[in-house]
Amino acid sequence: MPIANKDPLASALFRLLAVSAGFVGAGLLACVPDGLEVHAATADLARLGLARCGRIARTAPKPAEAAAGDAFRIAPGEHGLDAAFAAVAAVRKPSGEIVGWLVVADRRARRLTPATAALLVDAAALALPALEARAAAQPRKGADTALRGAVRLRSAAGRMIDAALLRGKGAVLMMLDLDRFRSINEALGAAAGDALLTATGARLERALGAAGRVMRLDGDRFVIVACPEAGDDIGAVRGLARRLLEAVAEPIVLDGRAITVQASIGIVAGLAPDTPTPALLVQADAALRRAKIEGRNRFALHGPAEAVAAETSRLELDLPGALADGQLRLVYQPYVDLADGNVSGVEALLRWQHPARGTLLPASFIPMAEATGQILALGRWALATALETAARWPEHLALSVNISPLQFHQPGFIAEIDAALDAAGFAPERLELEITETVLMRDNPETTTQLRALIDRGIRIALDDFGTGYSALAYLARLPHHRIKLDKAFVQDLANPTTAELIRAIIALARAQGVAVTAEGVERPEHLALVRRIGFTHAQGYAIGAPLADPVALFAERPWAAGATVGR
Repeated sequence: MPIANKDPLASALFRLLAVSAGFVGAGLLACVPDGLEVHAATADLARLGLARCGRIARTAPKPAEAAAGDAFRIAPGEHGLDAAFAAVAAVRKPSGEIVGWLVVADRRARRLTPATAALLVDAAALALPALEARAAAQPRKGADTALRGAVRLRSAAGRMIDAALLRGKGAVLMMLDLDRFRSINEALGAAAGDALLTATGARLERALGAAGRVMRLDGDRFVIVACPEAGDDIGAVRGLARRLLEAVAEPIVLDGRAITVQASIGIVAGLAPDTPTPALLVQADAALRRAKIEGRNRFALHGPAEAVAAETSRLELDLPGALADGQLRLVYQPYVDLADGNVSGVEALLRWQHPARGTLLPASFIPMAEATGQILALGRWALATALETAARWPEHLALSVNISPLQFHQPGFIAEIDAALDAAGFAPERLELEITETVLMRDNPETTTQLRALIDRGIRIALDDFGTGYSALAYLARLPHHRIKLDKAFVQDLANPTTAELIRAIIALARAQGVAVTAEGVERPEHLALVRRIGFTHAQGYAIGAPLADPVALFAERPWAAGATVGR
């Protein structure tokens, strides 16, 4: 429980840090004219000496270990903390002014990994409203005293990934190597090279989210074990590899220079249970070398996967004709308001009725559509068709449509939305656009401007698959939106007390920002009872209704109210 006050936002942050990173104590310090004051803290951190830290911190701490941007380790003893580990993250205004510090501590010695540093930075971003509210109630009379430290990015030593993960069902092994890393190291120095490697590791972890794990193997080489949602479906694997390459290629500023790097990836899909781990690593390395030989900035599949890749290539050839031949269709899945049990909206979902392979789910063809640019035509068709269909539904129902990153970043995207709404006679206030973290990875003024333009028209924004990476937490604070949809992997693990506590913290943060929270993957009555109890505002899944070509019957029926499950 906080010792300085009972700020609910700070309390939710502390719970999140406890369950996601295992910190025994956390606190939020506010900058005041003569130093720092404790705004809120857990009782555990109070026992570790945070009150003394708040009184004596008059000057900048000397970082014991820098990790990422505004998050770094401090020497606990120098700041009144009876702990083996302590770290801080700056709470900044959009102008860059530091208004406070998030402090975490642990009794056990540990390292500040890039993933943990990123989590602290995101949590600090979410803490800003709490300190701004404090400042409004207690205006400061002087200039802030900011903790400053020389921040140096260092890569963390990795461990070999457990062999059981490599042999998991649908698991994929990837080996990623930065292209021409040596030239960057030689030109900018070893410190800049280490910073680049640390940033690359953090980006890979964010892009993977809950779908996989990444570790630094040696030099500039990373090993990745991923479990794509569609298992070892080659289309899904290729889509994941492209996302990883895109994440690495985002510019990074080193020593005042904007540097763009590229990478190559070797992939072993369909991991055989009886294949020894060293052999798998050799196969991944062989595929990586082939990707390098074939031109770099690409991925290559090893051995048996090649045959499947050829089949995927044939699927790519079929895709352009799918739209013209009427093979694409939309199905609609409702979601309910848990406050009253009524359907409040419907999500449009794309299906491909392939003449030879049957019904294909989006994971099988959307990645290739994005890679080839065909997603633009598919996206326009899906939006126009969904709007035309939903225009016949009751006016209180919202329509959710998924938007790809390529669509969102097109210069004419806003005009396309306006034209589609006008053609269907559909009110903008009824439209909700679902975007993923891949869209938000370009966290820049252009992204914010695009989101603001949509919201100014009355269109609502939902962050889809939220929770697949803790990096998404920062979007709650930085980018405008109305809803988050929590990933079904988290929802279906609600019986786990640790997962439940984490989700409670996320929900508390979102609702403190006035954001609705939808539970995805609510497939059984017990799931529905859990999401109601834990505090979700909406629910979606087979316990509510299966995706249907015509969901109108579900608008009046309420099978979920009695605990029944709609057939799949």
